[in-house]
Amino acid sequence: MVKTDDLRVKRTRKLITQAFFALLRKKKFEKISIQEIADSAMINRATFYAHYADKQDLYDSLVDDFLTSFTTILDEENLVDGSNVHVKEIETVLTRFYEFVRENPELAQIITDRAHEQSLMDRFLEILSERYAELFEKLEVRERDVIVPNDFVISYISSILVGTLDWWVNSSKQMSAKNFAHLIIKLISNGHLTVLGVNINRES
Repeated sequence: MVKTDDLRVKRTRKLITQAFFALLRKKKFEKISIQEIADSAMINRATFYAHYADKQDLYDSLVDDFLTSFTTILDEENLVDGSNVHVKEIETVLTRFYEFVRENPELAQIITDRAHEQSLMDRFLEILSERYAELFEKLEVRERDVIVPNDFVISYISSILVGTLDWWVNSSKQMSAKNFAHLIIKLISNGHLTVLGVNINRES
């Protein structure tokens, strides 16, 4: 059984998060004060500091939550077998991911707002490298006989994913998660991945 204190902690953090998201819709992160977050969440400043060191700590925890969800979704399917990439499975995973994003637009906005930060790209690199080390070890991308570093390749692909995510989150066209995932996979698998020497498995 979950302890009452644990439920209280979760409830308070949810109030803080909801208040923070509401404020982010109105103003930039830099303009938001701890007092505004506390007032909006209907708590006092001491309660806020009992959960987070400062607003940056709150911000970082939300990014971690987003990346944790991203990692969980990645682990649901067998996406890579040696140097073979299963496109259909990746499309399924991306669809789930974009559905999660559609349900949590504020979290997605935080990620796209921080896309330029090296720390965020490093975290994406770490997640992908941990899961697909075998694939990346076999990749040998060359340009004029110079081997292109794998971390550059991953950063390049990650930048494409984050950049297109930003467009989708802010687009008024309302493309479905499934159609958007299909479009991204088609663009990447027909060009970027094949150029990198990755074997594309298009069978279900």
